[in-house]
Amino acid sequence: MRVHKIEISHDLQPQYLQMVAQKASTYRSDITIKFERENINLDAKSILGMLLIPMRTGTRITIQAKGRDEEEAINEMSHLLED
Repeated sequence: MRVHKIEISHDLQPQYLQMVAQKASTYRSDITIKFERENINLDAKSILGMLLIPMRTGTRITIQAKGRDEEEAINEMSHLLED
């Protein structure tokens, strides 16, 4: 399992989060996003789940990937959510 912690640097719009969920769906690995303050875990492949909790500037999250392509998945998700 791969784990990467990040802090959101700017507000992420719903359309962008939808694209992130679609990109996550291309990986075979299970990808989970944990919101530290709310203690909530979401499936990054779920568009509805990604839209439920706003990702605003300063939100701290942990991305977890587990599976055959976990390294590629964690790198891609980290890149999409950090930059």
